[in-house]
Amino acid sequence: MRPRNVVLIGFMGAGKTVVGRALATHLDFRLFDTDAMVVEEAGMEIPEIWATEGEPGFRAREEKVVLRACAGSGHVIACGGGAILSMKNYGVLKGAGPIVYLRAPADVLRARVDIGGEGRPLLPDDAAFGRLLVERVPIYESAADLTIDADAGTPEQLASLIEQRVSDLPERPDRTIRL
Repeated sequence: MRPRNVVLIGFMGAGKTVVGRALATHLDFRLFDTDAMVVEEAGMEIPEIWATEGEPGFRAREEKVVLRACAGSGHVIACGGGAILSMKNYGVLKGAGPIVYLRAPADVLRARVDIGGEGRPLLPDDAAFGRLLVERVPIYESAADLTIDADAGTPEQLASLIEQRVSDLPERPDRTIRL
């Protein structure tokens, strides 16, 4: 059965956006990248949002775009790494469609993200990377309807695998948005 929407979660650098783009093409769905939506809505980049509004301001903006991305059907929703941490977002995302956790080993993630760079305000150093990874992985695992190893193929291959596997998931009657 074809899902109404597909939600991609995972740590920074897992490939949610690039795999999401390929998956949206496979399914003929529209891609919603929540980080890109926040940037567009704010008119400034994420580090600037963090500098001027802090994490609470960023998370409030993120909640608004998650609601927009989950409205309707035919969407691949590539979530920012922390989007699933909010209980409000979790409920909305869970109601939107199957949640796919793109899992990647720490060394792969570390190589893909700019630790200490301006683009990752939550990753000032390697210790912060390790702490965040330890905190978030269990949340990703418990939220997921399906886990895919993000380093097991090209974005196209992963998109094909996700398309096949989400079609095999049983439809859940509770797939409605509850706030």
